[in-house]
Amino acid sequence: MSRSRVDEFGDTIVVLVASAVLLAGFAPLLDGYRWAVTVLAVLVPVAAVTALVRLRGPAWGTPVAALTGALMLVWVFVPGTTAFGLPTPRSFTALGGLLGRSRSVILEEVAPIAPPDSIVLLLAATFLVTFVLADAVARQTWRVPLLGLLWTTMLVVPSVISMQMPQWPVFLGVAAAWLWLWWSESPHVGHLPTRAAALTGAGALLVALALPVLGPDIEPTSSDFGVTESEVFGAGINPMIELGQNLRQSKARRVLTYTSDAGEGQYLKVATLRQFTGRTWGPSPVLGDADIEGIDDLAEDVETREISTRVRIDSLRSNLLPVPYPATRVRGLEGQWRWLRDGSTVRGEGRTTTEDQRYTVSSVDRQPTAEQVRAAGPAGPSLDVYRTLPRAVPDTVDRLARARSANARTDYDRMVALQDWLRGDFSYSVESPVEDGYDGNGLDVMEEFLRKKSGYCVHFASTLAVMGRVVGVPTRVAVGYAPGDNLLSRTTEGTTYGVDSDDLHAWTEAYFPGIGWIGFDATPGVGDATEFAEETQPQDAPGSDAEVPESSGGSEQSLDPGDDDTTAQAEEAPAASWRPALVAIVVLAVLGAVPAVVRQVRRRRRWTAGQSASEPLWSEIADTARDLGIDPDPAETPRGFARRLGTYGVDVTAMDRVVSAVEQDRYAGTVTTRSHVGEAQQVVESLQASRGRRARWLARIAPRSLLR
Repeated sequence: MSRSRVDEFGDTIVVLVASAVLLAGFAPLLDGYRWAVTVLAVLVPVAAVTALVRLRGPAWGTPVAALTGALMLVWVFVPGTTAFGLPTPRSFTALGGLLGRSRSVILEEVAPIAPPDSIVLLLAATFLVTFVLADAVARQTWRVPLLGLLWTTMLVVPSVISMQMPQWPVFLGVAAAWLWLWWSESPHVGHLPTRAAALTGAGALLVALALPVLGPDIEPTSSDFGVTESEVFGAGINPMIELGQNLRQSKARRVLTYTSDAGEGQYLKVATLRQFTGRTWGPSPVLGDADIEGIDDLAEDVETREISTRVRIDSLRSNLLPVPYPATRVRGLEGQWRWLRDGSTVRGEGRTTTEDQRYTVSSVDRQPTAEQVRAAGPAGPSLDVYRTLPRAVPDTVDRLARARSANARTDYDRMVALQDWLRGDFSYSVESPVEDGYDGNGLDVMEEFLRKKSGYCVHFASTLAVMGRVVGVPTRVAVGYAPGDNLLSRTTEGTTYGVDSDDLHAWTEAYFPGIGWIGFDATPGVGDATEFAEETQPQDAPGSDAEVPESSGGSEQSLDPGDDDTTAQAEEAPAASWRPALVAIVVLAVLGAVPAVVRQVRRRRRWTAGQSASEPLWSEIADTARDLGIDPDPAETPRGFARRLGTYGVDVTAMDRVVSAVEQDRYAGTVTTRSHVGEAQQVVESLQASRGRRARWLARIAPRSLLR
């Protein structure tokens, strides 16, 4: 077994280890560990087969890896489509269908999620492609810098989505694998100078730092020109994380204007978060009968009235549509929209956003009395999903929840007691949580918030929802906009309100049988506290959830709330954005610098090796000529090629000395002891000077000799 093939085997194992370490970087996005086991179940057999094949025939490693990977994806994810264990056309159709379903999960769910098979398949396929590419790239000396960029990209992806840098062991593990390949003794990888490694590492680090700042839908931005507003509700972004950053913007901007005939301001909901992991709130898969929304479960004796709200988007780009709760119909939208059963919200498909939209929402104002809400009694076991809490709820949270609601005899009175306590004894501040280090909505943050008694809507909504679950009330968190400011403008259609970026808001919703989801706003100084009068009186809380239909392209369309898969379509021009273009420029600039760096590294290596041998010097002269568009003829002798270069103005004296040394080393059977590096450098410099500026620039940024 040759040394080179042993190195081939080792390189494959190192690439596998790096892939496994990179997989750990996705842990903040996904709950549990089964997804990681499944991905490794695909990668490890592929790596094992690849490593064994490279021991026997290195050239076959990459195609065998790709073929084995395709087989593993079929066997792991769609085994029922095979015939005698072999894939069939139906196998790849099934894989494609499963991958297609991952798109809706990516758009609709917020990390961390319990990944369905479609997301696990997407991860497995991504890591499989990355492994095969990295395994092939690791065997090419001049391509090793690209391996660093490839792995850096895989580090950036989870950071961009979660807005958290990966843990240091992930960085350390990937860096160790990369450096091992740099300094491996394998003839495929070779030794490359520290300066080259540093330059490439700096380029990879530049991309890693630039992408989170410049990439699309990553950081909330505000435009001084009113083009776009905060993208707190962008696809894949957890609004509970981004909301605080947006509220701390130095300059508030008008987001939307609405006119309502309700006689009061409306809470406009965009997202419903019901799954609490202990670290944050997020959406979860729809669970059948547990998703009772709006008017579906409304008792006959509860008074209602229909209200109409006309909305004009002024400066907001999001794929989540602000609507009153519970909505029953939406008219006038442009683009492709989808009604979501969970929480009765509306989401744009593809490139559809809220930008420049004008639409009218019909919704139901439920007006139960306090007696009716109390008489509703506790919700049944079908709502237990909304009572679920992590095991380790801090004692402070549990004790205070029970103490502050001890005198209440119904779920409604418990929620009112907790809401009024938070509104009365706490203060509102978007800065205190950051300054004192307890910003967020997890249990650890909640415990500190209860001590400091100061925070903003995220803290109040999360705390009230958790405390409600502690005392047995089904709760969830709604995110959207508070009612805004009355613009003192009345028309026949109602009163007009203005909603600014600092009206971003989160509140709590609690479920009551026969009435549905009722909003409770525990944030002091924002909106109104929920408390129904003992006599019939309209309810002015932020909401509950009904089922939202869709409409399109300015044509009125009323959809049954049960048709949750229905979408409406109209043409929409994609929104322009400078950030993707700037990201592309940065990435291309870094990638474009790699050939030049590798070419300079090779030249310096040859100057060093040329101190005791002439062949490296001749190779450098020949490659310089290639870079400048002068190709050597394989039939030419060194002196013949030197004679031809003489016609381009090369330093003939220096060239003659180098050629003499090459001929002596090749044909005389002796090795020259005199260094001819100086003469070779004179030849290279004179050859470069003989060509035009354009040829010299092309030789520098796109050296043809690297393709030889």
